Amino acid sequence: MGHSRWETYKAKRLREMEADAQPHPEYEQAGRDLELGDQLREIRKRRGLSQKVVAERSGMSQPALSRIEGGGGIPDIATLLRLGAAMGVRFRVELVVDDDTTEIEPLTVHHRQLATA
Repeated sequence: MGHSRWETYKAKRLREMEADAQPHPEYEQAGRDLELGDQLREIRKRRGLSQKVVAERSGMSQPALSRIEGGGGIPDIATLLRLGAAMGVRFRVELVVDDDTTEIEPLTVHHRQLATA
């Protein structure tokens, strides 16, 4: 999906999310999926890597990586760690519990560049 098409698609999904007067768990999840996908794409591009290279290095298909970057779902932690290694970054995943509702908040992903020799 080209950059302008991606931005249009993302804006449409976010508008749909905001248009719903009451919070909808599926829209909230879609927003988190989009945010994670955006973060992964940004890191990959900053590192000057193609989807094909990152997918090969992480042992996944390029279409699977494209789906993740496009907000098609959150990868499991093992996949996230492989993606980080493929891009030369280390991810720290935090799970935060909201004391008022005791529900688990969305994953927060931080990254830092791995030292190079």
